[in-house]
Order: sequence, then C-alpha cells, then structure tokens
Amino acid sequence: MTNSLSARPSHEQLSEAFQAGFDSIDDGDGFYLGFQSSLENHGFGKRDDIPCTCSDNGAHGHLPECRWVKA
Repeated sequence: MTNSLSARPSHEQLSEAFQAGFDSIDDGDGFYLGFQSSLENHGFGKRDDIPCTCSDNGAHGHLPECRWVKA
C-alpha cells in the first residue's frame, strides 16, 4: 500500500486546485467543484476511509486537501 503522505498532492498541484476553485466561483459554481475536479484530473481521489492527512493532523480544522491521495 502507498504511504498516504507520499501520495498527497504537491504544492504546485494544490496551487492549481485552489486556482481552479476560485475560477469555479467566478463561473458561478461553488469552490469545491473546481478544486475537486482539478485534483481528480491529477489522479487524486478523496478517501474518507483513511486518517486525516492535514499537516497538523486536523488540530486547526481540516484543510480542503485533507484525505486527497493518489487513486
């Protein structure tokens, strides 16, 4: 099984996903539509069956990229 830490989106991929989310808002859709589509296009999937993947283990709430790992 792949280590979830090594399978997380890179800084660049997250930057693209955030920009896609903001673009999605500008298009009249919600943030997560663009954010999620961008990560899916990079081969990631959201896994609700794994522990938190936030850098602070969710101590300050979960980040949008939490539990997104290589599919």
